[in-house]
Amino acid sequence: LWNMPVHYWLVRHVYFPSVRVGFSKTGATFMVFFLSAVFHEVLISVPCHMIRIHSFLAMMGQIPLIFLTKMIDRRFPGSSIGNVIFWISFCFVGQPMAIL
Repeated sequence: LWNMPVHYWLVRHVYFPSVRVGFSKTGATFMVFFLSAVFHEVLISVPCHMIRIHSFLAMMGQIPLIFLTKMIDRRFPGSSIGNVIFWISFCFVGQPMAIL
């Protein structure tokens, strides 16, 4: 449930101001995603007392997956292929890499 207040905050305080100053919708979305990745890194690094960029890189590594799943959804509307790609990358790539 914490995700929706964070989403609304990012939209209100990052996305809309970015669009107002001239960013495209894609550029503003990237800004929100980038800031979210920075926050995730801080929220993981500080409590664990280790400053590394693993969480940041893992989140930024999702950007190509976003484009891939949108392309697949355009080609195969209504399919769950994009969802399957996310869960495979999250469960079999992301989590094991976080443990290593």
